[in-house]
Amino acid sequence: ARSPHFKICDLSGGSMSRVCNKMVIAFAIVTLFCMNGCNKKTVSALLSTLCVLAMVMTVFSLVVHHTEELDFSTMEYLDLRSIDNPEEIFYAEILLSELGAIMDVAVDISTALSEIIKLKPEISFRQLFRSGREIGHDIMGTMINILLFVFISGLIPMCLIRMNNDVSFLTIIRLHIPCELCRFFVESIGIVLAIPVSVLITSGILKSNLKKRTTLC
Repeated sequence: ARSPHFKICDLSGGSMSRVCNKMVIAFAIVTLFCMNGCNKKTVSALLSTLCVLAMVMTVFSLVVHHTEELDFSTMEYLDLRSIDNPEEIFYAEILLSELGAIMDVAVDISTALSEIIKLKPEISFRQLFRSGREIGHDIMGTMINILLFVFISGLIPMCLIRMNNDVSFLTIIRLHIPCELCRFFVESIGIVLAIPVSVLITSGILKSNLKKRTTLC
């Protein structure tokens, strides 16, 4: 018997994308404040993470809206006969996978800049921004390498299983890899954007806090 169609939603009738947006905000707040405590460094990392996520997902939504729709039927965990909104599931997957990489970059940069200010309180905003940018360039290469190898390691079993079921390698490249490539490129763009945004927000918050302390003293 054919499964009835249903639309994944929350109890209040909202879409999966709205639910995931709320989950991401809550998860970022809880994770960052539990790990790093309540301080300026944590606030700057949280603001950087949420700003970059909003920018990346806005660009992703615009690109998807103005380009040819992806063939979601090739995603092995979706049964399109019973799901009316596969694009929202893919959006949620991109959003949740993006969160970890962006949060990692934001925390690394906020921690490094905080230590620089502790060792050299008289450093100017421009010098601090340049230092953060250099740190971010080093982080960017390693983080994108991690994403690349995770992407490759996920493709190996998928390719072997499909080739074992008489699916040609060219068919796998044409039908099954585009979604994985889209995920990889979006996460890579998020890492690249996270560097200047995190450096700018962290430098501004930490230097403003330092100026207030100096004025009070």
